[in-house]
Amino acid sequence: MRIAGITVAGVAVLVAGAGLFSWWNTNLLGEAEFCDGVVNSADMGSVLGTQGRLSTVWSTGSKVPEVACGVKRASKFLGSEPMEVTLTTAVYKPDFQFQTHVWKNPSTMSYLSKGGTGAVSDERGWVLLPDSCRDKVGTIYPARRQLPESDEVTVVEAVMNQGTTDRAALARMLVKAAQRIADDAGCGTGISPEASEIQNPSGLSTTDADAVCQLPGFRIPQDALVRGEAEIGKEQTTGSIPGTWSCGLGFSGKAGAKIWFSAAPGAHVADETLLNGDGFKDIPGAEGKVDWYRNAVVLKCDTKNVYFSMRWSDEYYEIDPAEGISRPMLQSFVDAAGKQYQCPSVKLN
Repeated sequence: MRIAGITVAGVAVLVAGAGLFSWWNTNLLGEAEFCDGVVNSADMGSVLGTQGRLSTVWSTGSKVPEVACGVKRASKFLGSEPMEVTLTTAVYKPDFQFQTHVWKNPSTMSYLSKGGTGAVSDERGWVLLPDSCRDKVGTIYPARRQLPESDEVTVVEAVMNQGTTDRAALARMLVKAAQRIADDAGCGTGISPEASEIQNPSGLSTTDADAVCQLPGFRIPQDALVRGEAEIGKEQTTGSIPGTWSCGLGFSGKAGAKIWFSAAPGAHVADETLLNGDGFKDIPGAEGKVDWYRNAVVLKCDTKNVYFSMRWSDEYYEIDPAEGISRPMLQSFVDAAGKQYQCPSVKLN
């Protein structure tokens, strides 16, 4: 009887231990949805991983369609590092992904080629909400408010606060979250969602001085180079022409300087939302506008607008290249890239 009692007690301990292990390390009987129902546990699990338990860190909740939440995955005894993601609706200038340091190197992002407009990396991503959602979706960044300004767009944004994630999984979650929010706001397309697809960046390759960023005829002006500090080096591209495209040119030399060149067609970046800003001025004799403060150009190419821009790193500023070099460099880029997008030749002033 004593042996039987020990056996029964031992089995009970094992069962209890197994139950605790499952509770700590799986999502068994856990939350089925996150962020007020915007994301299901399967999609969240694909972003944060399956080895651990998913739980809500914070969620603001709201009576208006939006998202503002943090979700984490933690485990015990498995040795897995904790992971955490923040998901929010946010407003930005339409070309934020090319112009802001927050998004770092646009040539390392993976741009959506199907399922929506957006981009992802290992650590963050965004998907654009339809323009019809402009007055219907609330935002938490940069401050909680109902309406974006006339020169802003609304996106669903994800940031990995801990760990890195699979890009395809992050894109899939963001696309579905954007569709859910738009549907809840009554501004969705009403069309069955397509599976998201992304275009991953290329590897680094040696730059051809006569075809920088693999654009025939694109040359960096000699005055833009600084011997020993910033000389022609290696480059990386992402996306595809005539779609959204970006190239990161890494100069050789001790400065570690970089310049990013980007282009994007169509309504997302180059429509009136962007041009509502004060910086864009007409290009004389051409159907286009230029903003020298942000080194950006919008041209009418065939039946749609196309956006071109360049941005350089702080390290490039610090080596003090020739004064006024941005103008001939942007002109050279627009001349070469514009041909790929079937744009007319223009002289930037």
